[in-house]
Amino acid sequence: MESLGLNVALPPFLNGRRQFTTTEVNQSKYVTKVRWVVEAVNSRIKQFKYLANTIPNSALPHLEHDVSIVCAIINRYRPPIKTSNAEDVAIAEKMILLRSRKNNFEKFLQRNNLKKSSSKWHAIDHIDIIDEFPILSEGTFQLKRARSYAEENASTTDLTGSVNYTIHRCQEFPDIIRVPTQSAHVSRAQYHPIIRFTREEILD
Repeated sequence: MESLGLNVALPPFLNGRRQFTTTEVNQSKYVTKVRWVVEAVNSRIKQFKYLANTIPNSALPHLEHDVSIVCAIINRYRPPIKTSNAEDVAIAEKMILLRSRKNNFEKFLQRNNLKKSSSKWHAIDHIDIIDEFPILSEGTFQLKRARSYAEENASTTDLTGSVNYTIHRCQEFPDIIRVPTQSAHVSRAQYHPIIRFTREEILD
């Protein structure tokens, strides 16, 4: 793969640790940013019944030829999964810039003991923050997952009425909030993602 000019990378594993390093998280985001395109292409290929099922070993000698035919049909009759636009280069440049940026916010949280001390936070209502919080674009994937995340945090599937959704605000630094979030993989684990914001944007 590397001989073809491709940078091979896999998302990291915790291996007993509680948290990834900033470098590992950024590298993982690089992988997932491009992985969805690969998954989307695989999904199109598997729409052909022959390639959607387990392929016998006897078919391996001509499998490459079969896949080439399927891909040619897809390329001829299906629209591109993603077309280039003017924002692509800007997004890529921003990702490269952010990947090398040091996580000073993490050091700030540790220095002020904001990650471990619960006494430095107090619960607020969304009314207390809605006029100060920026309008965000979450992207396609996040929008699809947003409802399930909201249901998990609100402990109800009925989101049409009033629900309890815990938000904590830092008493010392009002521009910092955290949202207790149940782990999607470990039932007993709860995380506290922390962000710092202005009316215009998320800072950290």
